Amino acid sequence: MSNELLAPAAAEETGSELKSYNVTIPMGSLAIGVDNIHHDVFLSPRFVQSAREYLFDLIRQHTSSAYLPGIELRPTRGPDNTGFRKLVSELLQSALTQAKYHKNIEIDLLFRLSLLKFLTFELGNQFANLILEGKEWIRKRGEHFERSQQAHVIKARLSELQSGRRAVLRRLGQQVAQMVIDVEDNVIAKARRALFGEDFAPFYELCKNRLIFLDGGKDDVFFLEHYVLLGNYARDPDRFEAMDTLFQEFLREAGFSPGHDPAHTEAIQAHTELLESVQAIRSDIANLEEQREDTRKRLERGEGFFTKLLSSGDQAGIKTSLHDLELRLKHQECKLEELEPQIDAARQKLDFFVKDHAGKLGGYLNDPENAKRLFDASSAPEDEAPARARLLARLHDRLEQSEILFHLLASYEIRPIAADFCPPLHLQQLRRALVSKDELKQVEQVLKQVPAKKLSLKAIEELSRKIRRYSRDEMQAFVLRFAGDFLRLRRDLRDAEHLTACMERINLVTTETARDLSRLNNRLYECVLQEEARPEQDHVVSHVIIKSDVRGSTRMTQDLLSRGLNPASHFSLNLHEPVKKLLDRYSAKKVFIEGDAIILAIFETESTVAYARPVAKACILSRQILAVCNSYNDRASASDLPSLELGLGVAFQGSAPTYWTDGDSRIMISKALNLSDRLSGCAKLAKRLLAGQKSHFSVFQFLNTMEGASPEELDEFLVRYNHNGIELNEEGFQKLSEEISLDSVETRLDMPWGKQNVSLYFGEVPLGESVELLVLRKGFARQLLPDGKIGGPTTHPYYEVCTSPALYDLVAALIRTQQTAAMASQRA
Repeated sequence: MSNELLAPAAAEETGSELKSYNVTIPMGSLAIGVDNIHHDVFLSPRFVQSAREYLFDLIRQHTSSAYLPGIELRPTRGPDNTGFRKLVSELLQSALTQAKYHKNIEIDLLFRLSLLKFLTFELGNQFANLILEGKEWIRKRGEHFERSQQAHVIKARLSELQSGRRAVLRRLGQQVAQMVIDVEDNVIAKARRALFGEDFAPFYELCKNRLIFLDGGKDDVFFLEHYVLLGNYARDPDRFEAMDTLFQEFLREAGFSPGHDPAHTEAIQAHTELLESVQAIRSDIANLEEQREDTRKRLERGEGFFTKLLSSGDQAGIKTSLHDLELRLKHQECKLEELEPQIDAARQKLDFFVKDHAGKLGGYLNDPENAKRLFDASSAPEDEAPARARLLARLHDRLEQSEILFHLLASYEIRPIAADFCPPLHLQQLRRALVSKDELKQVEQVLKQVPAKKLSLKAIEELSRKIRRYSRDEMQAFVLRFAGDFLRLRRDLRDAEHLTACMERINLVTTETARDLSRLNNRLYECVLQEEARPEQDHVVSHVIIKSDVRGSTRMTQDLLSRGLNPASHFSLNLHEPVKKLLDRYSAKKVFIEGDAIILAIFETESTVAYARPVAKACILSRQILAVCNSYNDRASASDLPSLELGLGVAFQGSAPTYWTDGDSRIMISKALNLSDRLSGCAKLAKRLLAGQKSHFSVFQFLNTMEGASPEELDEFLVRYNHNGIELNEEGFQKLSEEISLDSVETRLDMPWGKQNVSLYFGEVPLGESVELLVLRKGFARQLLPDGKIGGPTTHPYYEVCTSPALYDLVAALIRTQQTAAMASQRA
């Protein structure tokens, strides 16, 4: 059996390209708090109070039957999981909308870290409150009760509860973590994708780390269930640090170590040259000291009277030589002293590059997929499979030589029996019992002390024999599994450490004094719920007008009257009332609903500017109004009733409207109101030009060109076509691109004048806990020739909110393709 590792050429032989994982949360653009160290964050008071009550009730519910039966510490109704989940969702949506308003994703990440810090701290805090309230419950019943047997029983149970703190926090911490993850996956991720796109997904995957909810960040039971149980003690050969070193050495020796950059190479050379210079100087000093010693001895021998008489000239020469040696020795010592700070600086520089290089190597070990790329022959192309098999065999040999293999096998085999034997045993003790006979004897003594549990060594001995009967192929399968589990554990421990470091940079402001001070210095980040953010006077800063023009209402009225039907109730029941039911969902207000016109407004105020998204809501609401119209038309065709034809105009104005009053009535004055009227219109000439033409679009513009005309003047020469369509003004489109993340695509589609490339813009609009896909088309007005024919495009743009189901199916398919490609690139 060969014990040597692959040569450095092994990386080329396997053909595997390892991926590095080193995601870090950006916080560089965030303002530092008033202490010049932390970021000041204030969380919603309503959320904070509700979360504390929920966590206390959750802990109380899960511990009362086992530890505190019959003790009612405070009136509780049980944890409201649905209500708490809704609050978490609202808080995270508030955080996201603030980040979008400030165009800085780091603000949302800061609030997410603040939420995690608050929850992880409060779990431990509310557990301590439960213990404290248990003791207080005993004390309040008086001194006589404190000395009773019942009180001693309750104190013993509280002590047991304190001992079981790690298990309680593990179970409930994972429940809370799962709730936050569910809100992220089902609600927030969709809204963030709609507002920011897909670019920041890795940061939020990192925030799903579950280890931060463990007591102390580590837990053997959790590691056994989800990763692999490693040793905890310095004598354990498979402790985490030892395994990490083993894998790094294995990668380095197998040729997968990242190369040195030029600066690193220069640092190595500089440090080496300095060390060589020091060595040369020390050698010179040693030689000079030896010569000096010899010269001194010669001088001492020549100090006699007859020697001085016979060789006085030689004595002078020796003294001169000794003086010269002293000077040379002093010079070399000075040179050595001068080199010491240079060596220290070179060593520090080299240590930086060494740590950086080790970090790059560790980056490979932070990607669990690298375990497959290195060792899994079954998932490799045919030409790479043998090299992966050789790497797996050599890793198996390395673990076996290091006397680690059986410890790892034991870690997997104890899973079925861990719940039966722990307690009274602890997991590390049980694991070692499968490997060591001495440990097995100690376990036998422990089990004899708890005869009530009727535990036998038979199951442990059977597993101990089982791990020694495994064939080499079976052991290699475990080694492959262990490689993947260890890399997952390493990545998640690294992520948990990074998250903890980021959370430590946050100061959760809890007092009004600190809040006012930080806010006064513009250093405070406040994440509050919508109802907490509204000031007493909430001024309008912008608004959107939706004008729905009902065509042919006079003709319809006459038709209905001729049949003996009521036109007023017909319009009310089939159009006006269904539209009114939609208003609350989109925060829309009625300006005017009567006869052949529906005029609605959506306002953006100072308190809602971060999350109102008025243009996006107006576009979706306009589509819903058309859906109401189409639904009526489907019924009308079956009942031989006249159909409805609409044209909708959506106009945004970046300022508040003005009003004048007529008695008790308020009358709105707004440029957007006038513009929406024009956008909803449809000229008879345009209807005649496009009669019988089929297209996916319902809005077109034609222009009688006039040289030198301003945009306002050109609008007077536009011939608009809006047949059951929605037109959005250009200012509204620019506002929409700020409200949500818009992507674009060009595709060739049929138009009334033939096929042409069409520019489509699409994005998703967050609405509550769901998102709505929105598709728009940017078109250019066509020339209207003197002979009444349609000419070429002009430079005058217009924007249509698309309603064709075929277009939405096309864009939805494109989004799914992009998401699949993004997921594939992350896994690659």
